[in-house]
Amino acid sequence: MPSVPADIGRRNALPVLYTKGTYYEVGFDVGRTFRGIIEDFLNTFKELHESLLPAYETPEGRAAYDQTLASLQENYPHYVRELQGTADGARVPFHHLMLLHMDQIVPMNSGLPRSTGTNGCSSVCVNHDEHVLLGHTEDALPETLNHAYIVSAHIHEETPQGRYGTKSEGFTALCYAGHLPGFCMGYNHHGLVFSINVISPQKVLAGKTPRHFLCRTLLSAETMMAAQEILRDRNTGSADGFSVNMSFMRQEGDHLFHNAEVGPAEDCDESPISILTISPGEHLIHTNKYLRLEVPEDAGLCMESSNHRHERAAVCAPPESKEALLALLSDTHDTEYAFFREGGEPDFVKTIALGIFDLIDKTWTVWMKNPRNYDCLFSIPMLFKWDK
Repeated sequence: MPSVPADIGRRNALPVLYTKGTYYEVGFDVGRTFRGIIEDFLNTFKELHESLLPAYETPEGRAAYDQTLASLQENYPHYVRELQGTADGARVPFHHLMLLHMDQIVPMNSGLPRSTGTNGCSSVCVNHDEHVLLGHTEDALPETLNHAYIVSAHIHEETPQGRYGTKSEGFTALCYAGHLPGFCMGYNHHGLVFSINVISPQKVLAGKTPRHFLCRTLLSAETMMAAQEILRDRNTGSADGFSVNMSFMRQEGDHLFHNAEVGPAEDCDESPISILTISPGEHLIHTNKYLRLEVPEDAGLCMESSNHRHERAAVCAPPESKEALLALLSDTHDTEYAFFREGGEPDFVKTIALGIFDLIDKTWTVWMKNPRNYDCLFSIPMLFKWDK
């Protein structure tokens, strides 16, 4: 039998799981179904072995982990059980998956410097005439390439769960291997369509809510008011920085997009947030830096790459149609920090997938390879509660 090469290249494939059950049962089915992908990712993910696990082994890092986990078990026990289900189904250590969700919380509170590794992502909200679109490049560390899947889940519990008393959820979302849904791009059956951009503030806080869990909670939101409440996370607040680009399909009147920038809740018990509404005739490009919220940021790859992408977008055709949007997100003119990223130096990040949500046609189209040279992998209908 011929040996499989270590570098299998960029695959044009994205597995999808349909699942129903409790939070634990859905998590277990995700872990069981994608066990091979999750195991392979954990074995090869340098960030886990060179940063997260060494920090976890220090007294300070373990204290930060325990403090954060205790907060999650109090406020979001159903999502902790979902993640436990994924670990059990994949037969991997629970704390390995939880460390992925705590991101920089454990290393930075152990006294170690912030990792040079980071995700990326570019999001573009287009609200022009007959083109109402949310475009997104899902950018991540190079080991994440080919380690992603889509989960389409219906969750039901007999009793209310967590701080918001959630009993049922329905959503379809792109996921990194071993991660809870919600941190990339997706939609829920209430009509929320959204994408996430990570941001790197200088301070990341133990005992607060990791951004992965706030993004997971967003998949339960029924209204814009509920989404804001989730992001504010009163009585705790976010541990880290990120932004959300979102629209609700059933809001009254014109289509509207909202960009929410979220900062770490330092010296307070709720997340600082700034929300901008993108009205008809407007568009917004958001990358991996704050455009409005005044939070000290790390001057690393996130900032440098974001500045390059915004500068490039300023000289490209305005994304006022699907064709123009796709041209921007697939752009590779900047050989150092492109929109569609293929790794290398100085930008080692890779684009994992590119997606466009069409809010008029109610479709989600995904490319795994650059659209400048390849057709989309699939285009699927977005299904909502009122369509049944």
